[in-house]
Amino acid sequence: MEYYLQVKQLHMFCAYLSAGLFIARLLLDMAGKPGWRQSPARYLPHINDSLLLTLAFTLLAIGPWQPFVHQWLGFKILLLLGYIAFGIGALKPSLAAPTRTVCALLALAQLGGIFYLARFKPVLFSLS
Repeated sequence: MEYYLQVKQLHMFCAYLSAGLFIARLLLDMAGKPGWRQSPARYLPHINDSLLLTLAFTLLAIGPWQPFVHQWLGFKILLLLGYIAFGIGALKPSLAAPTRTVCALLALAQLGGIFYLARFKPVLFSLS
């Protein structure tokens, strides 16, 4: 637990950066500027997301949270899987624009849910 706060802060920074990079890629595509797909910058989200996931596993290992005991964390993981799936759809150039827009909105909604659960850690179901 000695390094928990530093790992958590780095994880949070990477999460905000990941969201910002996703939104930036969406906006570039919407503006008709898909050039980011051919630039070296296209690898930055993957590097950041790998670090983000590594830090998440580190937090699970050194912290007090357990996905099946703390309900908010389990739901956060489920939302993350949905965010990944819809994020892929939102950035897939072969899909029609309306489909990509729906995927983008669903991905952003799930991202909002992830940040909400991470910030407030609500008790979702009372077992008493």
